[in-house]
Amino acid sequence: MFVIVIDTTIMNVSISNLIVDLHTNVVGIQFAITLYTLVMATMMITGGKIGDIRGRRRTFRLGLFVFAAGALVTAVAPNLGVLILGWSVLEGLGATLVMPALQTLIQSNFEGQGRARAYGTIGGIAAVGVALGPIVGGWLTTTYTWRLAFAGEAVVVLLVLLLSRAITDAPMEGPRPRLDHAGTVLSAVGLGLVVLGVLFSTDHGWWISRQPLVLGGLAIAPFGLSIVPFMIGVGLLVLAGFVAWEARVVRRGGDPLIHVDLFGDRELRAGLLVQLCQNTVTGGLLFVMALFLQVVLGLSAMETGFLFIPLSAPLFVASLGGSRLAATFPPKRITQAGLGITAIGVLLLAATMKTDAIGVEFVVGLAVVGLGIGLIASQMMNLVLSSVVPQRTGETAALMSTSSNLGASFGTALLGTMLIAGLLAGAIGGIEESQVIPPDVKPALKDAVHKNIQFVSDEQLSSALASVPDPVADELLAINEAARLRGLRLSLVACAVIALLGLLVSTRLKDGTLVSPAAE
Repeated sequence: MFVIVIDTTIMNVSISNLIVDLHTNVVGIQFAITLYTLVMATMMITGGKIGDIRGRRRTFRLGLFVFAAGALVTAVAPNLGVLILGWSVLEGLGATLVMPALQTLIQSNFEGQGRARAYGTIGGIAAVGVALGPIVGGWLTTTYTWRLAFAGEAVVVLLVLLLSRAITDAPMEGPRPRLDHAGTVLSAVGLGLVVLGVLFSTDHGWWISRQPLVLGGLAIAPFGLSIVPFMIGVGLLVLAGFVAWEARVVRRGGDPLIHVDLFGDRELRAGLLVQLCQNTVTGGLLFVMALFLQVVLGLSAMETGFLFIPLSAPLFVASLGGSRLAATFPPKRITQAGLGITAIGVLLLAATMKTDAIGVEFVVGLAVVGLGIGLIASQMMNLVLSSVVPQRTGETAALMSTSSNLGASFGTALLGTMLIAGLLAGAIGGIEESQVIPPDVKPALKDAVHKNIQFVSDEQLSSALASVPDPVADELLAINEAARLRGLRLSLVACAVIALLGLLVSTRLKDGTLVSPAAE
């Protein structure tokens, strides 16, 4: 879990060095990151099914081997193509085999309070990965080379592979199922289109096309509309076809990729939606905080990593403490408390965010958010997986992992869209109200902002305004500073709304305690 979590953060903090070493550009690295997200989101259900077919421990070990191979290929990659093969494809596929099997093996290797503690520890380790990823990646990249980070990942994963002999395999009941190839294709295509659509929303807009999608020199913007709603719409139609196909497979006595009757379980649906909200908040918050710390305040990757500690340390403590609380208090109530605390913490961040420094109140806000997310993370795996029969834990674990990856993707895209919306509104309003900018210049300036709005640092904007008279340049810098703050705050408010939406959905979670205080 630790290695999988830090894997993406290392890639993000190493972008500048990757561009130089691999003779590529930002677009190329962004494509690699997007493809990694796609592989994770689209193949997780299939990875869970392979665990049902081949055995959970065997699949876990196979995934570790594939992930380690991908990390080694990434470490020696001479160009972008090899990097994509090693990181986006092999590491992504390895993770899709590891994650569902990991969750199922925890359930089969622990019982009662021990299981709750194990799931809480996994959530805490993920928090440590979030905190240490930028620090480890930034330090290795700055001092040595980014290649050492991925080589180190391979060493750790191979060590886990050796130690995995101590894991007791999850029992398999009944005949082994077969892989539903048509269902695999339909689920991958449907989820892929939805994820791509959400990821494209930041650049292309949700409805009106901000800029067309260019494929092979052909600009795609039907009727002046963004490509995003079309991609998401087609993806949803394909997913509807996937559900219909799986129901047909069951009626004919075959082995579906996933039993669609699982979605008829109200408590399971609620658990998946709460986890989706949690990961949307977490992914979006990390994205917004990284922009604030690095672009607005100009901090380095290592400094940014250290400033994430007030968030991740309480998250780690709450994950472990929350698992113990589950012996006394209903996990549903702990989860609801976590969602409410998260919303309060995010609103505190929005209220105390400044463009020139980080105050004590802001650090307290980070700690409150970490506490809330930690309480949620300590309960969700145990709460959801305990509500299904053992034969369905593999499928349910895969759905949970898919929900997590979709949430992380949605968080970055949705909060990025809110950020740009707030930035645009603030910039246009500032230009209209300005007494310094000449009136005859304002229409062209507002049009340029509409077409080319970006979240940029003061240094980048100053460079672009080098030929502009100083009074106007200073005014535009001030407008940009205020607009950035407006966009950041709007994004954080959206985070709080999503957390509250999760709180509303959580009313349908399973009631009662899952373990007794004496259960071990």
